[in-house]
Amino acid sequence: MGNDSDLPLPKTGEPSTGNLASKNEVHEGVKGAQPSKLSASSTSDQGLSKNQLKKRKRWQKQLELKRRRKEQEREVKRQKAKRDGRDLDKERAEQAERERDGTGKRKRDEKWQQRMLKADSGNSFRVCFDCSFEDKMTSKEINSLSLQLRYVYAANKRSDWPVYVDVCGMNRQTQGFEILNKVEGFPEQWSNRAFRCFESGLEEVYSRQLQSSVDTEQSKNISATDQNDDKSSQVCCDVRAKPESGLYPSMKPGHRLVYLTGDSPNLLSTLDNNTTYIVGGIVDRNRLKRLAISRAETLHITTARLPLDEHVNFKGVTRILTCNHVFDILQKYRENGYTDWKKAIMTVLPDRKELEEKPCSKDDGKM
Repeated sequence: MGNDSDLPLPKTGEPSTGNLASKNEVHEGVKGAQPSKLSASSTSDQGLSKNQLKKRKRWQKQLELKRRRKEQEREVKRQKAKRDGRDLDKERAEQAERERDGTGKRKRDEKWQQRMLKADSGNSFRVCFDCSFEDKMTSKEINSLSLQLRYVYAANKRSDWPVYVDVCGMNRQTQGFEILNKVEGFPEQWSNRAFRCFESGLEEVYSRQLQSSVDTEQSKNISATDQNDDKSSQVCCDVRAKPESGLYPSMKPGHRLVYLTGDSPNLLSTLDNNTTYIVGGIVDRNRLKRLAISRAETLHITTARLPLDEHVNFKGVTRILTCNHVFDILQKYRENGYTDWKKAIMTVLPDRKELEEKPCSKDDGKM
Protein backbone atom coordinates (compact mmCIF):
# COMPACT_ATOMS: atom_id res chain seq x y z
CA MET A 1 0.00 0.00 0.00
CA GLY A 2 2.84 2.34 0.65
CA ASN A 3 5.04 3.47 3.44
CA ASP A 4 3.27 4.57 6.62
CA SER A 5 5.78 7.42 6.93
CA ASP A 6 4.25 8.98 3.80
CA LEU A 7 0.86 9.37 5.44
CA PRO A 8 -0.30 12.78 6.69
CA LEU A 9 0.36 13.07 10.41
CA PRO A 10 -2.34 13.19 13.11
CA LYS A 11 -3.20 16.62 14.46
CA THR A 12 -1.42 17.72 17.60
CA GLY A 13 -2.98 16.13 20.64
CA GLU A 14 -5.04 13.70 18.57
CA PRO A 15 -4.57 9.92 18.52
CA SER A 16 -3.44 8.33 15.28
CA THR A 17 -6.05 6.48 13.22
CA GLY A 18 -3.66 4.58 10.98
CA ASN A 19 -3.35 0.88 10.35
CA LEU A 20 -2.55 0.27 14.02
CA ALA A 21 -6.05 1.07 15.18
CA SER A 22 -7.03 -2.51 15.84
CA LYS A 23 -3.91 -3.05 17.92
CA ASN A 24 -4.58 0.11 19.89
CA GLU A 25 -7.96 -1.30 20.84
CA VAL A 26 -6.09 -4.02 22.69
CA HIS A 27 -3.26 -1.82 23.95
CA GLU A 28 -5.16 1.32 24.83
CA GLY A 29 -2.81 3.95 26.20
CA VAL A 30 0.29 2.11 25.00
CA LYS A 31 0.98 3.91 21.72
CA GLY A 32 3.60 6.63 21.98
CA ALA A 33 5.34 5.17 25.03
CA GLN A 34 8.94 3.99 24.96
CA PRO A 35 9.41 0.23 24.58
CA SER A 36 11.64 0.09 27.64
CA LYS A 37 8.96 1.73 29.74
CA LEU A 38 6.37 -0.63 28.36
CA SER A 39 8.33 -3.71 29.33
CA ALA A 40 9.06 -2.29 32.76
CA SER A 41 5.42 -1.54 33.46
CA SER A 42 4.02 -4.57 35.23
CA THR A 43 0.97 -2.83 36.61
CA SER A 44 -0.40 -2.23 33.13
CA ASP A 45 -0.27 -5.99 32.47
CA GLN A 46 -2.82 -6.70 35.18
CA GLY A 47 -6.17 -7.81 33.90
CA LEU A 48 -4.87 -8.85 30.47
CA SER A 49 -5.30 -12.35 29.14
CA LYS A 50 -2.38 -14.47 27.95
CA ASN A 51 -3.33 -13.79 24.36
CA GLN A 52 -3.36 -10.03 24.97
CA LEU A 53 0.02 -10.21 26.73
CA LYS A 54 1.49 -12.06 23.76
CA LYS A 55 0.14 -9.42 21.41
CA ARG A 56 1.57 -6.67 23.61
CA LYS A 57 5.03 -8.23 23.66
CA ARG A 58 4.92 -8.73 19.91
CA TRP A 59 3.90 -5.09 19.44
CA GLN A 60 6.70 -3.89 21.73
CA LYS A 61 9.20 -5.89 19.70
CA GLN A 62 7.92 -4.31 16.50
CA LEU A 63 8.31 -0.84 18.00
CA GLU A 64 11.88 -1.57 19.00
CA LEU A 65 12.74 -2.95 15.56
CA LYS A 66 11.22 0.11 13.94
CA ARG A 67 13.24 2.42 16.20
CA ARG A 68 16.47 0.60 15.38
CA ARG A 69 15.72 0.63 11.67
CA LYS A 70 15.14 4.39 11.70
CA GLU A 71 18.37 4.96 13.59
CA GLN A 72 20.27 2.84 11.07
CA GLU A 73 18.74 4.81 8.20
CA ARG A 74 19.76 8.09 9.82
CA GLU A 75 23.30 6.82 10.30
CA VAL A 76 23.53 5.76 6.65
CA LYS A 77 22.41 9.24 5.60
CA ARG A 78 24.99 10.87 7.92
CA GLN A 79 27.81 8.76 6.51
CA LYS A 80 26.76 9.46 2.93
CA ALA A 81 26.63 13.20 3.65
CA LYS A 82 30.17 13.10 5.06
CA ARG A 83 31.46 11.26 1.99
CA ASP A 84 29.83 13.89 -0.23
CA GLY A 85 31.45 16.67 1.77
CA ARG A 86 28.17 18.13 2.97
CA ASP A 87 27.86 20.22 6.13
CA LEU A 88 24.75 18.85 7.83
CA ASP A 89 24.74 21.49 10.58
CA LYS A 90 24.77 24.26 7.99
CA GLU A 91 22.01 22.57 5.99
CA ARG A 92 19.82 22.25 9.09
CA ALA A 93 20.37 25.91 9.94
CA GLU A 94 19.40 26.94 6.40
CA GLN A 95 16.32 24.75 6.56
CA ALA A 96 15.26 26.31 9.86
CA GLU A 97 15.71 29.77 8.35
CA ARG A 98 13.55 28.84 5.36
CA GLU A 99 10.83 27.61 7.69
CA ARG A 100 10.89 30.88 9.63
CA ASP A 101 10.62 33.19 6.63
CA GLY A 102 8.27 30.92 4.64
CA THR A 103 10.62 30.48 1.69
CA GLY A 104 10.40 26.69 1.81
CA LYS A 105 6.60 26.67 1.76
CA ARG A 106 6.49 29.09 -1.18
CA LYS A 107 8.86 26.90 -3.18
CA ARG A 108 6.82 23.78 -2.41
CA ASP A 109 3.63 25.54 -3.46
CA GLU A 110 5.23 26.70 -6.72
CA LYS A 111 6.42 23.18 -7.52
CA TRP A 112 2.98 21.79 -6.73
CA GLN A 113 1.27 24.30 -9.02
CA GLN A 114 3.62 23.32 -11.83
CA ARG A 115 2.80 19.64 -11.34
CA MET A 116 -0.94 20.36 -11.18
CA LEU A 117 -0.83 21.81 -14.68
CA LYS A 118 -0.71 18.17 -15.81
CA ALA A 119 -4.01 17.56 -13.99
CA ASP A 120 -5.94 20.43 -15.58
CA SER A 121 -9.05 19.64 -17.54
CA GLY A 122 -8.10 18.01 -20.82
CA ASN A 123 -4.74 16.81 -19.52
CA SER A 124 -5.97 14.20 -17.08
CA PHE A 125 -8.97 12.27 -15.84
CA ARG A 126 -10.40 12.83 -12.35
CA VAL A 127 -11.10 10.31 -9.59
CA CYS A 128 -14.06 10.35 -7.19
CA PHE A 129 -14.67 8.20 -4.12
CA ASP A 130 -18.33 7.59 -3.36
CA CYS A 131 -18.54 7.39 0.44
CA SER A 132 -22.29 6.99 0.72
CA PHE A 133 -22.15 3.44 2.10
CA GLU A 134 -21.06 4.13 5.68
CA ASP A 135 -24.39 3.05 7.16
CA LYS A 136 -23.76 -0.44 5.75
CA MET A 137 -20.23 -0.84 7.16
CA THR A 138 -18.90 -1.65 10.60
CA SER A 139 -16.80 0.76 12.66
CA LYS A 140 -13.66 -1.22 11.84
CA GLU A 141 -14.43 -1.12 8.12
CA ILE A 142 -15.00 2.64 8.23
CA ASN A 143 -11.65 3.08 9.95
CA SER A 144 -10.02 0.98 7.22
CA LEU A 145 -11.64 3.11 4.50
CA SER A 146 -10.35 6.28 6.17
CA LEU A 147 -6.83 4.85 6.14
CA GLN A 148 -7.16 3.99 2.44
CA LEU A 149 -8.17 7.58 1.68
CA ARG A 150 -5.10 8.79 3.55
CA TYR A 151 -2.95 6.57 1.34
CA VAL A 152 -4.66 8.02 -1.74
CA TYR A 153 -3.97 11.58 -0.59
CA ALA A 154 -0.33 10.79 0.19
CA ALA A 155 0.25 8.99 -3.12
CA ASN A 156 -1.34 11.77 -5.15
CA LYS A 157 0.56 14.47 -3.29
CA ARG A 158 3.98 12.97 -3.99
CA SER A 159 3.21 11.87 -7.54
CA ASP A 160 4.77 13.64 -10.53
CA TRP A 161 1.41 13.11 -12.28
CA PRO A 162 -1.24 14.15 -9.72
CA VAL A 163 -4.95 14.17 -10.51
CA TYR A 164 -7.93 15.90 -8.97
CA VAL A 165 -9.60 13.72 -6.33
CA ASP A 166 -13.15 14.26 -5.04
CA VAL A 167 -14.73 12.51 -2.06
CA CYS A 168 -18.53 12.66 -2.02
CA GLY A 169 -20.98 11.86 0.76
CA MET A 170 -18.62 12.48 3.68
CA ASN A 171 -20.41 14.99 5.89
CA ARG A 172 -19.28 16.12 9.31
CA GLN A 173 -21.64 13.75 11.09
CA THR A 174 -20.06 10.62 9.61
CA GLN A 175 -17.51 8.51 11.43
CA GLY A 176 -15.18 8.67 8.44
CA PHE A 177 -15.03 12.46 8.63
CA GLU A 178 -14.40 12.35 12.37
CA ILE A 179 -11.46 10.00 11.82
CA LEU A 180 -9.90 12.03 9.00
CA ASN A 181 -10.49 15.27 10.89
CA LYS A 182 -7.88 14.10 13.39
CA VAL A 183 -5.24 14.19 10.64
CA GLU A 184 -3.13 17.32 10.31
CA GLY A 185 -4.37 19.65 7.58
CA PHE A 186 -7.69 17.91 6.87
CA PRO A 187 -9.75 19.12 5.12
CA GLU A 188 -8.52 22.66 4.34
CA GLN A 189 -4.90 21.91 3.42
CA TRP A 190 -5.91 18.74 1.60
CA SER A 191 -8.16 20.75 -0.71
CA ASN A 192 -5.11 22.84 -1.66
CA ARG A 193 -3.49 19.60 -2.81
CA ALA A 194 -6.29 18.58 -5.20
CA PHE A 195 -8.14 16.44 -2.62
CA ARG A 196 -11.61 17.84 -1.94
CA CYS A 197 -14.28 16.41 0.36
CA PHE A 198 -17.95 17.17 -0.30
CA GLU A 199 -20.69 16.64 2.25
CA SER A 200 -23.17 16.23 -0.60
CA GLY A 201 -23.50 12.96 -2.47
CA LEU A 202 -22.87 12.18 -6.12
CA GLU A 203 -26.42 13.24 -6.98
CA GLU A 204 -25.67 16.87 -6.12
CA VAL A 205 -21.94 17.25 -6.79
CA TYR A 206 -22.20 15.78 -10.30
CA SER A 207 -25.83 16.56 -11.09
CA ARG A 208 -24.98 18.25 -14.39
CA GLN A 209 -22.92 15.27 -15.56
CA LEU A 210 -25.61 12.87 -14.35
CA GLN A 211 -28.13 14.56 -16.62
CA SER A 212 -25.86 13.85 -19.57
CA SER A 213 -25.22 10.29 -18.41
CA VAL A 214 -28.87 9.39 -18.88
CA ASP A 215 -28.46 9.98 -22.60
CA THR A 216 -25.53 7.55 -22.85
CA GLU A 217 -26.54 4.92 -20.29
CA GLN A 218 -26.73 2.18 -22.90
CA SER A 219 -23.38 3.06 -24.50
CA LYS A 220 -20.73 0.32 -24.28
CA ASN A 221 -17.81 2.46 -25.46
CA ILE A 222 -16.38 4.84 -22.87
CA SER A 223 -14.49 6.77 -25.54
CA ALA A 224 -17.68 7.46 -27.52
CA THR A 225 -18.85 11.07 -27.88
CA ASP A 226 -21.17 12.18 -25.09
CA GLN A 227 -24.60 12.72 -26.64
CA ASN A 228 -25.94 15.41 -24.37
CA ASP A 229 -28.00 17.26 -26.98
CA ASP A 230 -31.14 15.20 -26.40
CA LYS A 231 -33.16 17.58 -24.26
CA SER A 232 -36.06 15.15 -23.94
CA SER A 233 -34.15 12.72 -21.73
CA GLN A 234 -35.44 12.28 -18.21
CA VAL A 235 -33.23 13.73 -15.46
CA CYS A 236 -32.13 11.00 -13.06
CA CYS A 237 -32.52 13.15 -9.96
CA ASP A 238 -34.35 16.32 -8.96
CA VAL A 239 -31.22 18.16 -7.81
CA ARG A 240 -29.97 20.70 -10.35
CA ALA A 241 -26.36 21.74 -10.79
CA LYS A 242 -25.34 24.75 -8.76
CA PRO A 243 -23.85 27.82 -10.51
CA GLU A 244 -20.12 27.64 -11.13
CA SER A 245 -19.06 29.19 -7.83
CA GLY A 246 -16.11 26.96 -6.99
CA LEU A 247 -18.16 24.89 -4.55
CA TYR A 248 -18.41 22.03 -7.01
CA PRO A 249 -15.98 20.61 -9.60
CA SER A 250 -15.81 22.48 -12.88
CA MET A 251 -15.55 20.28 -15.98
CA LYS A 252 -15.34 20.76 -19.71
CA PRO A 253 -18.46 20.23 -21.86
CA GLY A 254 -19.12 16.55 -22.48
CA HIS A 255 -17.40 15.45 -19.27
CA ARG A 256 -18.41 11.89 -18.42
CA LEU A 257 -18.85 9.76 -15.31
CA VAL A 258 -17.81 6.10 -15.19
CA TYR A 259 -18.40 3.95 -12.09
CA LEU A 260 -15.65 1.35 -11.64
CA THR A 261 -16.91 -1.96 -10.26
CA GLY A 262 -15.84 -5.54 -10.69
CA ASP A 263 -19.49 -6.52 -11.34
CA SER A 264 -19.67 -4.50 -14.56
CA PRO A 265 -19.90 -6.40 -17.88
CA ASN A 266 -17.99 -3.57 -19.60
CA LEU A 267 -14.22 -3.84 -19.91
CA LEU A 268 -12.19 -0.67 -19.39
CA SER A 269 -9.62 -0.67 -22.21
CA THR A 270 -8.15 2.81 -21.68
CA LEU A 271 -8.69 6.04 -19.74
CA ASP A 272 -10.25 9.21 -21.07
CA ASN A 273 -9.03 12.63 -19.91
CA ASN A 274 -12.51 14.12 -19.98
CA THR A 275 -13.94 11.55 -17.57
CA THR A 276 -14.33 11.20 -13.81
CA TYR A 277 -13.81 7.60 -12.65
CA ILE A 278 -15.87 6.82 -9.55
CA VAL A 279 -14.69 4.27 -7.00
CA GLY A 280 -17.11 2.93 -4.40
CA GLY A 281 -15.88 3.74 -0.90
CA ILE A 282 -16.68 0.26 0.38
CA VAL A 283 -14.77 -1.98 2.76
CA ASP A 284 -16.94 -5.03 3.23
CA ARG A 285 -14.70 -8.15 2.98
CA ASN A 286 -16.86 -9.10 -0.02
CA ARG A 287 -20.08 -9.45 2.00
CA LEU A 288 -22.04 -6.57 0.39
CA LYS A 289 -22.73 -7.98 -3.06
CA ARG A 290 -23.34 -5.70 -6.07
CA LEU A 291 -23.67 -2.60 -3.90
CA ALA A 292 -21.62 -0.32 -6.16
CA ILE A 293 -23.16 -1.39 -9.47
CA SER A 294 -26.67 -1.09 -8.03
CA ARG A 295 -25.97 2.50 -7.04
CA ALA A 296 -24.49 3.26 -10.46
CA GLU A 297 -27.53 1.81 -12.21
CA THR A 298 -29.85 3.83 -9.99
CA LEU A 299 -28.03 7.03 -10.97
CA HIS A 300 -27.80 5.99 -14.67
CA ILE A 301 -24.00 6.07 -14.59
CA THR A 302 -22.01 4.00 -17.08
CA THR A 303 -20.04 1.21 -15.38
CA ALA A 304 -16.77 -0.49 -16.24
CA ARG A 305 -14.31 -2.91 -14.68
CA LEU A 306 -10.52 -2.84 -14.64
CA PRO A 307 -8.88 -5.37 -17.02
CA LEU A 308 -7.49 -7.51 -14.21
CA ASP A 309 -8.28 -11.00 -15.51
CA GLU A 310 -7.13 -10.04 -19.00
CA HIS A 311 -3.58 -9.39 -17.81
CA VAL A 312 -3.11 -11.26 -14.52
CA ASN A 313 -3.68 -14.81 -13.29
CA PHE A 314 -4.95 -14.52 -9.72
CA LYS A 315 -4.64 -18.27 -9.08
CA GLY A 316 -7.66 -18.32 -6.80
CA VAL A 317 -6.64 -15.20 -4.86
CA THR A 318 -9.36 -12.60 -4.26
CA ARG A 319 -9.77 -9.88 -6.88
CA ILE A 320 -11.18 -7.44 -4.35
CA LEU A 321 -8.98 -4.32 -4.36
CA THR A 322 -8.69 -1.55 -1.81
CA CYS A 323 -9.61 1.99 -2.83
CA ASN A 324 -5.98 3.08 -2.83
CA HIS A 325 -4.98 0.10 -5.01
CA VAL A 326 -7.58 1.08 -7.62
CA PHE A 327 -6.36 4.68 -7.51
CA ASP A 328 -2.71 3.63 -7.80
CA ILE A 329 -3.46 1.42 -10.82
CA LEU A 330 -5.17 4.30 -12.60
CA GLN A 331 -2.30 6.62 -11.79
CA LYS A 332 0.38 4.13 -12.86
CA TYR A 333 -1.44 3.51 -16.13
CA ARG A 334 -1.35 7.24 -16.78
CA GLU A 335 2.35 7.40 -15.93
CA ASN A 336 2.94 4.57 -18.44
CA GLY A 337 1.47 6.73 -21.19
CA TYR A 338 -1.97 5.03 -21.20
CA THR A 339 -0.45 1.94 -22.83
CA ASP A 340 0.39 -0.76 -20.28
CA TRP A 341 -2.31 -2.10 -17.94
CA LYS A 342 -0.25 -5.15 -17.04
CA LYS A 343 2.70 -3.12 -15.78
CA ALA A 344 0.40 -0.83 -13.79
CA ILE A 345 -1.41 -3.76 -12.15
CA MET A 346 1.71 -5.79 -11.33
CA THR A 347 3.47 -2.70 -9.92
CA VAL A 348 0.63 -1.86 -7.55
CA LEU A 349 -0.76 -5.15 -6.27
CA PRO A 350 1.08 -6.54 -3.23
CA ASP A 351 3.54 -9.42 -3.59
CA ARG A 352 1.57 -11.52 -1.11
CA LYS A 353 -1.06 -12.14 -3.78
CA GLU A 354 1.54 -14.20 -5.72
CA LEU A 355 0.13 -13.17 -9.08
CA GLU A 356 1.26 -14.40 -12.48
CA GLU A 357 1.39 -12.30 -15.62
CA LYS A 358 -0.63 -13.57 -18.57
CA PRO A 359 0.86 -13.61 -22.06
CA CYS A 360 0.51 -10.35 -23.98
CA SER A 361 -2.96 -9.97 -25.46
CA LYS A 362 -5.02 -7.19 -26.93
CA ASP A 363 -8.01 -5.71 -25.17
CA ASP A 364 -9.99 -6.05 -28.43
CA GLY A 365 -11.49 -2.62 -27.80
CA LYS A 366 -14.07 -3.89 -25.36
CA MET A 367 -14.57 -0.48 -23.71
